[in-house]
Amino acid sequence: MKKRTFLAAAGAVLLLMAAAPARLAAQDLDFPVPRTRADLEQTLRAQAGKVNGRIGVYVKHVESGQAIGLREGERFQLASVFKIPVLMTLHEQVHLGRISLDDRILFAERMKTFGSGLMVNMRPGLNISVQDLQLLMMARSDNTATDILFDLVTPQAIARTMAGLGLKDTTIDYDTRSLILAFLGLDPARRLTIAELGQLPVSAWADPKRLAAAKAFDASTHNTSTPKDIAALLEACVSGAFVDRETSDRVLETMKSHTGAELILRYLPESTEVARKGGSLSRDGGDTVLNDCAVIWLPEGAGTLIVCFLANDLREVHYEIKHKMGMMARAAYDYFLAKNRKPAGN
Repeated sequence: MKKRTFLAAAGAVLLLMAAAPARLAAQDLDFPVPRTRADLEQTLRAQAGKVNGRIGVYVKHVESGQAIGLREGERFQLASVFKIPVLMTLHEQVHLGRISLDDRILFAERMKTFGSGLMVNMRPGLNISVQDLQLLMMARSDNTATDILFDLVTPQAIARTMAGLGLKDTTIDYDTRSLILAFLGLDPARRLTIAELGQLPVSAWADPKRLAAAKAFDASTHNTSTPKDIAALLEACVSGAFVDRETSDRVLETMKSHTGAELILRYLPESTEVARKGGSLSRDGGDTVLNDCAVIWLPEGAGTLIVCFLANDLREVHYEIKHKMGMMARAAYDYFLAKNRKPAGN
């Protein structure tokens, strides 16, 4: 029987998160500044209400403690946002002396994972450092680098780190290979390679059992969390409470190298300093999951803003949902900047 490639046959691609096109010029749009907390909440609700799907929002100004949430306690599929817990667990292990960023891993063909990243095109035999792997995971959302690190730190350690931070609604139990296979309705325990996935017959993709399994995955808790939980991870790093100040800063510095910056950053000033991670899952040519979570350092001494958007079950044109997220982020940025900027000379 004639066979098709992975992307063509599945009708789906896991972006997790690919490089983004240039942002729309902010000066081309009107951004009314919310004057009160009620105005900001109304703006967030209005934009979220336009989303054709389910969206969770959590915005917090760290220094003042002011926060606004919409469905912030609901679980959402994280896509590549799950790489934040992987990164944090790695750096906790580094602090404990169990792993060194200078440790090296011998790269083998079997390690290659489908989806985003550069390592899938690299030659086996590379002796790559843990430092480089964690940078590839965040800066290029490299799925192969992620899975190498996931195996290194172990899912059990990730669970302990999340529990130690008091997170009760976060489950990180799949690496990207398992996540993609489960998302496609295939058995994640089979650990198919890129070649094996591409060689599956057309009949496998039409199998009603596969379609039912994909639907079941969408309702599962695998690699899920809440906007409030992810914000808590980021806030722990901002405050220096994650292990210690040095470890927290290392996590944030790595997250300042990022891709896909067209959601939260879409309409923010070009000079905005951000540490972030986004992710998406796509079926049939459209984003069904689109997420972005970030730490934003406001100018003029106005403090630090955490913004988390998690959107699932989407039936949106991709640029429309990105526009709505961008408008929400800009409203939060403008409001907290106006309320917390320091007078000149202070």
